[in-house]
Amino acid sequence: MLKFQNKVALITGSGTGIGMTVAKKFVENGASVIILGRRKEPLEDTSKMLNQIINEKQTNGFVKIFSGVDVSDEKAITEMFNTLQNENINVDVVVNNAGVSGPVTCFAHAPLDDFRSTIDIHLTGTFWTTVQALKVMKEGGKIITISTFFAEERPLEQRPYRFRGPYTASQGAK
Repeated sequence: MLKFQNKVALITGSGTGIGMTVAKKFVENGASVIILGRRKEPLEDTSKMLNQIINEKQTNGFVKIFSGVDVSDEKAITEMFNTLQNENINVDVVVNNAGVSGPVTCFAHAPLDDFRSTIDIHLTGTFWTTVQALKVMKEGGKIITISTFFAEERPLEQRPYRFRGPYTASQGAK
């Protein structure tokens, strides 16, 4: 028995990197996945890979793509969840993963627009995705928010993410 058979997971920022890997693990364990992100091509490549796994494992899973959906765009997120609701697709797990590393500059020179953009993706996007997900979440559903250890202070170990002030601030606020 596959752990996530007959479950649906929605993963933001799932065309590449951590999000793609999370989507792959869900599919390998029987889940259907909803993948979304700003760029169409990586999502299509990820979808092909995920569908291949579904076929190999012979599960009843599916992959649904929402390309061009930026978590910092409240309207796009709202429309995506309205579409899921209208299609009677319920979600068991939401993984807030989408992110950017933000501008690479010392804190004093970080442009305010870049700071706001990073906050909009990491913090506001996570908040609004979570709020809207409640429209389609099943009872007992789970919400997972991925953050970073770069925002933590540890007594014996410092891991500064140099020249990434907006990223660190937005991750710490999560």
